[in-house]
Amino acid sequence: MLDIDYRVLRKLFQLGELKVGTLAKKLGIPHSTVGSCIKRLEEKELVIYDRYKPVFLSDKGIELAVELIRHARLLEMLLINELDMSPEIAHTECEKFNLLFSCDLINKICQRYNHPRECPCGEEILSTSDCSCDKNF
Repeated sequence: MLDIDYRVLRKLFQLGELKVGTLAKKLGIPHSTVGSCIKRLEEKELVIYDRYKPVFLSDKGIELAVELIRHARLLEMLLINELDMSPEIAHTECEKFNLLFSCDLINKICQRYNHPRECPCGEEILSTSDCSCDKNF
């Protein structure tokens, strides 16, 4: 998975359906780059898109977005608790390497902290019925 794919999935999850141009502006990324990303995500059945209409996440896309956000929040928890980072720095750092960790490692972090419901920042740690990121990428 590319970083831009993750950013697009996360933004669509946060804001709901958006037109490609609006999504590009919100992410600060060129329209053509976002368009290519949407095409990739559509091929993987993660988004639903008809030209000139808003893009929205499919059920599969929602499940993946939730799982990737879960990964990020659990990594934040690890950085804050084990490395004594501030929540702001931990958030910034985990966004840089979130996609590098396997579901197995993320699940071990979750177990270590007894399956927390929220990260130290107070954000809810969402969960899915099954870790779906390995299946989709």
